Amino acid sequence: MVILEDQQEKKTRYSVLVVDDDPEIGQFMLDCVERLGHEVEGSNHPHEALDSVAKKNYDIVVTDLRMPDMDGLTLLKRIKTLNDDTEVIVITGYASVENALDCINAGAVDYLVKPFSVEQVQVALVKTIRHMELKALAKERERYLEMSYEDALTGVYNRRFFDEALKLEIIKSSRQENPFCLLMIDVDHFKNFNDSYGHQMGDEALVKLGKAFKSVCRGYDIVTRYGGEEFAIIFPGASKEMASIICHRLMNEVANVSEELPNTLLSGKLTISIGVACFPNDARTGRQLIERADISLYEAKRSGRNNYKIYGMF
Repeated sequence: MVILEDQQEKKTRYSVLVVDDDPEIGQFMLDCVERLGHEVEGSNHPHEALDSVAKKNYDIVVTDLRMPDMDGLTLLKRIKTLNDDTEVIVITGYASVENALDCINAGAVDYLVKPFSVEQVQVALVKTIRHMELKALAKERERYLEMSYEDALTGVYNRRFFDEALKLEIIKSSRQENPFCLLMIDVDHFKNFNDSYGHQMGDEALVKLGKAFKSVCRGYDIVTRYGGEEFAIIFPGASKEMASIICHRLMNEVANVSEELPNTLLSGKLTISIGVACFPNDARTGRQLIERADISLYEAKRSGRNNYKIYGMF
């Protein structure tokens, strides 16, 4: 009987449930798993197995395809419904291409045909564990990628994501002849707020603003922290008339946030200024669009702050 050295070197123990109504096959599978050093339990009835899976998140379930009261394919589907991360190896003495395809399509990670050797079982388990490790690694990399696009303080997208999203939005807009608007938002007199209450309170204000902006926006609008106390929002499919409505909603939401914060700003409350520019009417490139939204933002501040200006309309 072979114990694979590669798996012996790994000290991580995985939890395995063996489901088979044949006591001899069930015990054989239990022995195979135990020799690999993993935690293993057995069940000889599919309904009992489902109860066990519902109570405990097994890493792997090894199940026979033909059992009384419930076939292995149905059990496989119900296991994946309970916990999609649980990997399932199907074993059967009635092999067919159709059965194998049904099991794989239902989410089985491997398919073993009786009779099989200890070595075959161990190889299937090691392959399954390697598959799980690769999936976990992929999820971790995806999480880090998401983190690299997220502003650590506010939870909205960061400048890096904004730069990439703006390029893509211009391409989509040009192909589909669908305009979009860019809003550049700056918190009025924010330095005064930080000087009065410190950066910790300033950070809290930015977090609240990020949440407020997201609450106003649609799921596919792109809310980003452009830098410092400045935010940028891309509104796909928005016209200048729609942008005006959006600006009013944003300013009203900020007024609600202001009620939760100390009134130490020059205006007596937290406010924002917004500059708007739209593609393709106001600009032909991303750089031009940002410049013209910035011009509008400057005009909003020059006009007394706590308002918005739309490029070409002042």
